Amino acid sequence: MANNPPNLSFSQRYGHEPLPEPMQLEHLSKDLRREIWNAVRDGLKEIRYSSIEYTVDANEPPSRFFARTLGTLEKIPEDEVPSQDGLVLQQFKSIVMHRDFNIVLDLIERLLNSDFPTAALRSRIPALFEKHAAAYRLDMSQQPYWFYPQGNREQGEAIQQSIETIHQNNMDGATTHLRQAVEHINAQQYADSITDSIHAVESVARQIAPKANTLGTALNFLIKEGSLMNPVLKKAFEKLYGYTNSEQGVRHALLDQGSPNVGLDEAVFMYGACASFAAYLTRKYQQVAQQGTDGR
Repeated sequence: MANNPPNLSFSQRYGHEPLPEPMQLEHLSKDLRREIWNAVRDGLKEIRYSSIEYTVDANEPPSRFFARTLGTLEKIPEDEVPSQDGLVLQQFKSIVMHRDFNIVLDLIERLLNSDFPTAALRSRIPALFEKHAAAYRLDMSQQPYWFYPQGNREQGEAIQQSIETIHQNNMDGATTHLRQAVEHINAQQYADSITDSIHAVESVARQIAPKANTLGTALNFLIKEGSLMNPVLKKAFEKLYGYTNSEQGVRHALLDQGSPNVGLDEAVFMYGACASFAAYLTRKYQQVAQQGTDGR
């Protein structure tokens, strides 16, 4: 029993309840939704009652924030949102328990990034997604906080480390493109997601080599400067990059042949690959820069 994951309950360890559902993109398990709602309910109450009706730092009263949030997520006029606390909670609960996964993630992001105090929610949500082996992780390295997809736990941790590396080294353009890539995945705009993932790598390469006008030129510069040590890795990425730029590839799909044959799996793969490669280039460049400073 020593090899059992620490988050399994007694009932799960001894076969009285099923094990957590495996990671599945575009899906939130019933157990995860239940625990999300428990956390969201407490967060909503924290927002509503933390400062009577208004907080000094907030741009709007809680009631206005709730109406705007529900109106946006439910696609209804704000004056049709109920004002009674019990009915408001029921409407939020309906979203968490029954709406599509992306609407639930939208709601959580709105709550976490609001002007109102949600400290408890911010601490509980990441742990819940990890506990239930969800296919999404929450990036809280900077605001706005946002979810990103992962294929498995190890891949999710690697992507998180990559994002932190890119952000910590002020590669803001790459960070923006990776966020947009996730937004496209959640909107099922997979070709657009791949394009933004590739743009993240281009952004890092061109920030390292400002005079480069193509990714290939930037990669050649990085090899010359010692940032990219392995020419085989350079060729591998150029081939991957070439897939997105081929005549019938993602960016230049022929109009008379419809959309390129790209789905969720391809978009998630490219997102993870590009995030990792952008972080790799960032780390190598910082090593070279540090060596140059130490050599002076």
